[in-house]
Amino acid sequence: MAFSLRNKLILAVSLPLLAVYLTVLALEYRAGRAVAIAQMERHLTALTGKMAAEIDRDMATAAQAARSAAATLTDFQPRGREPIDAMERSILATNSTIFGTAVAYEPGAFTTDRQRFAPYLHRGDAGGKLQGVEIRYDYTRWDWYLLPKLLGRPTWTDPYFDDGAGNILMCTYAAPFYRQGKFQGVVGVDIDTADIQRRLKAVDTHGGYCGLVSQTGTFVSHPNDHYIMGESIFSLAAWHELAALDAVGREMIAGKTGVRRLSDVETGRPTWVVFAPVRSVQWSLYAVIPDEAVMAEVNRRLNRQAAWLLGGLALIVAIIVAASTWVSRPIARLAAAAAQVARGNLDVRVADYGGHDEVGHFVTTFNQMVGDLRENIEVRVRETAARQTMERELQIAREIQTSLLPMARPPFPHRSEFTLDAETAPAKIMAGDFFDFWFVEDDVLALVMADVSGKGVPAALFMAVGRTVLRNFSVPGQSPAQVLTVANRVMAAQNEKNMFITLFYGHYHVKTGELVFANGGHLPPYVARQDGTLAVLDAPDGPLVGVIADAEYGERRTTLAPGEMLALYTDGATEARNADGLLLGDDGLRAMFAQLQSRPVDEVCQLVLEKINGYRSSPEQDDVSILALRRAAAG
Repeated sequence: MAFSLRNKLILAVSLPLLAVYLTVLALEYRAGRAVAIAQMERHLTALTGKMAAEIDRDMATAAQAARSAAATLTDFQPRGREPIDAMERSILATNSTIFGTAVAYEPGAFTTDRQRFAPYLHRGDAGGKLQGVEIRYDYTRWDWYLLPKLLGRPTWTDPYFDDGAGNILMCTYAAPFYRQGKFQGVVGVDIDTADIQRRLKAVDTHGGYCGLVSQTGTFVSHPNDHYIMGESIFSLAAWHELAALDAVGREMIAGKTGVRRLSDVETGRPTWVVFAPVRSVQWSLYAVIPDEAVMAEVNRRLNRQAAWLLGGLALIVAIIVAASTWVSRPIARLAAAAAQVARGNLDVRVADYGGHDEVGHFVTTFNQMVGDLRENIEVRVRETAARQTMERELQIAREIQTSLLPMARPPFPHRSEFTLDAETAPAKIMAGDFFDFWFVEDDVLALVMADVSGKGVPAALFMAVGRTVLRNFSVPGQSPAQVLTVANRVMAAQNEKNMFITLFYGHYHVKTGELVFANGGHLPPYVARQDGTLAVLDAPDGPLVGVIADAEYGERRTTLAPGEMLALYTDGATEARNADGLLLGDDGLRAMFAQLQSRPVDEVCQLVLEKINGYRSSPEQDDVSILALRRAAAG
């Protein structure tokens, strides 16, 4: 009678002498491991505590330099740039850990003839000659300037790449200064994170490494450069599903000290993590040492103790080898065939095993599985190729459609009489909404907000036709009603599919604020008045564009007072539907505009679109487009 695979495995492993030897070695290993771990904990705890204290001292010294300079500027107003340059040189001369320093003034605070003034002095390559520049980018939007301004106190930033000034990865401590209680600017000192990285690499961790995480868990220093400011301890924990790593991260950002045993996120091998806080910047310094490094001495001792057992184990090994050969020969054939499948060879088959045990059934199942796999892969390859071709063509069409919309932001930056912005969110890859604006004459701006019936590719094509026709007939001397009448006649003549466009078209006179407009079945715009109210513009209710060839359109006029805003939109906004099936409606949309009407037009468009997307349960309900124009305030 043939032995089953189960009986063969029992015969191969149930050797009592091997169990005795392994028990002795396991007890010895356990005792040695406890001693090694205790020694490692004491060593790394002391090491990380010392390094954290050194970094904390350096960061605190740098922070004090910024606070002292800010206090000086609060009490003393420089009459020129020379005192500021001297102050910055003094900061770098007395603080070797500081890479660079800047005094950044609030727009108009240093001199009334210039908006921004921020001289920056930093060390050259390898800490060489000092180099001075003036920050040209809009620093008022950066965290190192904005946070101390809003919080009213000095603060550290998370590391960032300073493109345009220091051009390195750095973190900044910025302290605000004031004049008669009014915010004047900040004094910032920059710490080169690469210098911290070099210091940590020099620490002897017995085969491990040291690093830093920020107060949010983001890696400030790590042997893997891709992790620095690109990953956090929490993103790695989530990606690799390591709840223990997530728990350690929470202890680290809470400023605790500890020693934990974890699995390495890349190799899965056990490691030990020791961490201590860097309190001045609310960071945490950690050291990681592989478990095999901790156990190296224990393993060497076990090797020596095991040498005298080799003689007895030789007989056991011989028995195991003979038994495993007998059991594993057919399994090895299956493994070799599986390796061929892994390399892409789906023609491989395992020759008939001939047995009637579990391995025999496995061989039969394997051969059938490989055949089915080959057939399924061929079907999937054909389907994937067809889908990728379609997606590629739709993406190209989307890019072409997007290029038809005005792209420059802000548009017409040379015109100070008004500000203008627009945003769109297509329901599908191709959209039926479109907006447009261009100058018909030097002081007459054409405005268009339109919505094509339907969605997807047909709507996008009809949209392109409508845009072209409007642009072609929008010439000096033609009123909005005349342009809309002619455009409707042209589009209706070639509209075999009976599609239509709802369209608002107007001429905005930038000098006077007068808006002359015509409406082809589109929702009336809103006007944010000077008194803070939001009015619905009384627009003429003309027929849909592209349906009735001989339709004519009327027009009306209104005037935007200085500071007033015109808001155009498509019906995808009012018809947004939440998870309960409730429409946003005109009241809901008006409330959004009313809440945001004092904001700049680019923020109005962006935030209204975000609120609409947050309200509706599905982003594919309908296209949504928003356009806002504000007449410049008087004076």
